[in-house]
Amino acid sequence: MVVTNNKKVLETYPNQVQFIEGSVLDVFLRCEQLLKEGYDLVTHPLSGNLQVSKTPFKSVVLEETNENVQPKSLELIRLCIEKVKEVQPISYPDAVLEDFAFLDLELIKEPLEELL
Repeated sequence: MVVTNNKKVLETYPNQVQFIEGSVLDVFLRCEQLLKEGYDLVTHPLSGNLQVSKTPFKSVVLEETNENVQPKSLELIRLCIEKVKEVQPISYPDAVLEDFAFLDLELIKEPLEELL
C-alpha cells in the first residue's frame, strides 16, 4: 500500500494507493495510524534525500505484516512528524509542483514494483 498526497502516484497505482487530501504531515500521521494497525514501513519516509520542509508531496510504501507494532518504524515516523511540524510549508508555482510530483513518483516506483 502507498500512502500519498501525490495525485500522480494515485493515477499510476490506483489500486495500491490510500490517497490523502492534505499535506506531508497528514501523510505521516496516516502512516503512524497504519503502523499501529499492523503495517510496517517498506520505504523510508524521508527517502530521496529531499528536505521534508521543501517537498509538498510524499509517498510512503507500507506492507501489512499482521504482527504487533514495529517499534523502530513507529519511532521513525514519529521523528518525521516532528520534523514536519518544525517547518512552514513553501508555496511553489505549478511547474515546480509538477516536478516535485514526478520526483516523488519515481522514488517509490522500484520498491513498489518489487512488492507487486
